[in-house]
Amino acid sequence: MYTLDTDNITLYICPELILILTGRAPGNLKNRKADLLNTATSIAGNTLALFGASGATGRAIIDQALHNGLKVRALVRAASSLAIRSPQLDIITGALLNREDVTATLTGCTTAICVFGPRPPYRDIFCAEATALIVEVMRGLSIRRLLCQTGGMIGDYRANRTWPFQLMTTAFNKRLPAIAADRAKQEQMVRDSGLDWTLIKPPRLTDGAARGTWRAGTGVRLGMLSSLTRTDLSAFVIDETLHNHHLHQAVFIKN
Repeated sequence: MYTLDTDNITLYICPELILILTGRAPGNLKNRKADLLNTATSIAGNTLALFGASGATGRAIIDQALHNGLKVRALVRAASSLAIRSPQLDIITGALLNREDVTATLTGCTTAICVFGPRPPYRDIFCAEATALIVEVMRGLSIRRLLCQTGGMIGDYRANRTWPFQLMTTAFNKRLPAIAADRAKQEQMVRDSGLDWTLIKPPRLTDGAARGTWRAGTGVRLGMLSSLTRTDLSAFVIDETLHNHHLHQAVFIKN
């Protein structure tokens, strides 16, 4: 069961039932009560399909989703790669480029979250292909909401980068042109998907403790020293899942 509290309004939420208990609420709490009810309804009816679940960011998102009372269906290559266990977590063993496995992960879900990406030594080129398959299956299942995390150095967003960070981005594109092109193609596929999408573009991710605050938006600029904890990133992802603040936007985010 999940509980939301604000002043004298308490919501007790389980997957099948929402109970709202209120006392005498001042007029300015009526809107807050409506917001809470909308959030409660989103939580009770939301199941997330997570692709890239076994990585550090994926695990942080699972933790945050479970903490917020959400259900998660996570696709992993091997169940042993994900130590988290919960009645609210369904682990699907399979391959990211296998249609049956992707369909099994998405079936019954309301939102898809993509946080996969290449790892050193950066030889696997798969992000655009995997995203195209996820989008295609989502359309077939009438799933609308898609959140996709790429990175601050992907794509032509010079206005969102300080000049030193832009120099680093240029160096990245020269050193790993196939990876950079694949990720840029992935972003374009998300933009052209016809779905309710959000692109999430953080700088360097860290495993430090959550700071609890971040800056996020289409006008945020990233610099050489910009960073974001994975815990804060996961909090942003879950908040965006519930409230849809940045539909059809490429959102830069940093601590």
